Amino acid sequence: MTVDFSKLESRILISYAVVTLSDLHIGARETTDPTAVDNPVLKDSAGRPIIPGSSIKGVFRSEIERLLNSIFTDSKKCKNLALELFGGEEKELSENKNEKKVKSYASSIKIRDAVAETTRTRIRDGVRIDRATRKAAEGGKFDIEVVPKGTTFNGTIIIENPSLGDHQYAKLGAFLATVDFFNATSRSLGGGTSRGYGEVEFKVKEIREFTKEDYISGNTQGKPINLGEKGGFIDQWKKYIESNNGGASGIQ
Repeated sequence: MTVDFSKLESRILISYAVVTLSDLHIGARETTDPTAVDNPVLKDSAGRPIIPGSSIKGVFRSEIERLLNSIFTDSKKCKNLALELFGGEEKELSENKNEKKVKSYASSIKIRDAVAETTRTRIRDGVRIDRATRKAAEGGKFDIEVVPKGTTFNGTIIIENPSLGDHQYAKLGAFLATVDFFNATSRSLGGGTSRGYGEVEFKVKEIREFTKEDYISGNTQGKPINLGEKGGFIDQWKKYIESNNGGASGIQ
């Protein structure tokens, strides 16, 4: 597997939104200040709650890896493709087979932090339960800061060189298919999901493509991509899987 970014084929820029369908808690470090909230949410310097891009990337990476593991008959191909899309490290034995070498791969899909449109949060009470007694643990009361239901976070995603082999927009299709699957099934993000927190919907607002021709001509707006073409991009991803898995993708 080779992830080569030495040449720019094109760069996809996606504007996205995360809309909270229930209260959301993305935690910052707990504080020792006795007057502060026990479990605050993560905020930027302006006091706006944020969802780290790394958190969103982790959710989508987990989703796509589990899906690929159920689709590909070759686990090595599955692992390599996940690395090509989301980057990471691969360990392999050295020539003497005693030491493990680590190869690092850059990510094709880069997700930037999503920032809330408002600074509004609320404080919710919580109680830790003693598993043995199934009652409230001694000193187990705490408070937790959450972003309320109906809040919108906005961010951007970059996909470098969206082709996979001869399939021009297969990486874009892979991401869009994962978003659709996430929205239709999991919808879970952040902490406290067992308490009813963290149900969200991920929305793709706009897609633009930038090429070397745009750079040469000074076009900083890129070319808008019609969201109505999403099915075609997902189909490119499906065909790529089929071409690398003996035609048995399992995708309908």
